[in-house]
Amino acid sequence: MSRTFTVNVAGLNDVLRTLDAGPLKTDLDRITEAYTRKMANETAQAAPVDTGRLKNSFPPSVRKEADVSWSYGSDVPYAKRQEYEHRTKKGFVRKTVWNNREPYRNKINERLGEMGS
Repeated sequence: MSRTFTVNVAGLNDVLRTLDAGPLKTDLDRITEAYTRKMANETAQAAPVDTGRLKNSFPPSVRKEADVSWSYGSDVPYAKRQEYEHRTKKGFVRKTVWNNREPYRNKINERLGEMGS
């Protein structure tokens, strides 16, 4: 059973709908994919390791859900338990997402700022 941790970016689709911008959508999709892959890799590095199965499950799980919507997770049954209950590594997914929150926003804002140039 797959365990997917969902991260939503509020407002991005509204911006795209308002602007109806094809090249912009492509650029924002690439940025979102890059940050999703980055977070999956960082999550793998931060994951608790016994056999390595949990750690190795994150990077290959990245998938496109829709335009400008990407996800990653783990197919390991105990992934959620490790995320919320592990004695020393608790929150390894949430911390990774939190640590990438501002850089991702900044990259999106940087690209949106180029529209006026």
